[in-house]
Amino acid sequence: MLYELKNIVRIFKGRKVLDIPALDIERGQIYTLIGPNGAGKTTLLNILAFLDEPSSGELYFDSQRVAFGSSQMLPFRRRVVLLDQYPILFTGPVWKNVEYGLKVRGIEATRRREKTLEMLDLVGMSKFIDADAHKLSGGETKRVALARALAIEPEVLLCDEPGANVDKENQEIIHSILKKSNSLAGTSVIFSTHYLSQGRRLADQTLMLEHGRLSDVLNENFVKAELVEKQGELVQCRIAGKVVLSVDAAQVIGGDREFTLRIDPEKVLLLIEDDGQKGRNRIPGTVVRINQDKERIRIGVDVGFKLQFFISMQKYLQSSPIIGQKVHVELPLDAISCNHA
Repeated sequence: MLYELKNIVRIFKGRKVLDIPALDIERGQIYTLIGPNGAGKTTLLNILAFLDEPSSGELYFDSQRVAFGSSQMLPFRRRVVLLDQYPILFTGPVWKNVEYGLKVRGIEATRRREKTLEMLDLVGMSKFIDADAHKLSGGETKRVALARALAIEPEVLLCDEPGANVDKENQEIIHSILKKSNSLAGTSVIFSTHYLSQGRRLADQTLMLEHGRLSDVLNENFVKAELVEKQGELVQCRIAGKVVLSVDAAQVIGGDREFTLRIDPEKVLLLIEDDGQKGRNRIPGTVVRINQDKERIRIGVDVGFKLQFFISMQKYLQSSPIIGQKVHVELPLDAISCNHA
């Protein structure tokens, strides 16, 4: 096993930002971390890169328990590379950036040059070898940073939102490089993203983080939607051929007519009794599932598609829904996000 996490907790400014009872990550695979901002993705990547120490719990790497602050940290860090969401390139030409890690490892000049050329070719940046690194676009910067990371042949490549803030062409190139590095060099890859479709297309395993915890509703609440019409700052989308939802127009980028929506299970509102109002995204349905999930209750409602969400134990005891009961659910705008293919 590459990584083993046992009762990992990270507390920051009095708030628990990561809480993972158990997680095993296998060697030689591609993992994607899915989740919204603040879910804990970057915190987890920093811990896996040995750059941040958990507040409690045990982390094992290659079957060895990681003792943060010990002499083992430098050898571990040389086997793992983290590509930040906003990578920083050094002043000077591109080739100096790519060869930097090789130089500090004492690799002789001829081999450094060969490896630099090889990596720039891999990321499609050969013609920029002598370019000023600080004059590159965002996508070009990420590709050079990726070449720099791969030049030292890490066992593990961690990437924080590698496709964020770059155009679609650069996204595709970066994802192709990750796939190629894994298949040709056997590099274990773990990368974070907001978009499930990107992760599923690339990864062997997908992990979803919500509020610092691994979610077990990964494959739920993703529904195919069809654009009906735009109404100001909202768009109307049809799901399952009949359910119409209002979605923030900013979520639906480009000219896509079909896309995938995700409904956050933490933000769905359950209405046992209809108050007669016509709230936005208020849908009738039937309760088809109720079960306890730690300190919460998971509710499944058939609203024309299967919708899973959580309510507090207090809310459950107050409303006491039962299977087969007719209810209404309300989906606030911030509960609906768009995952583009």
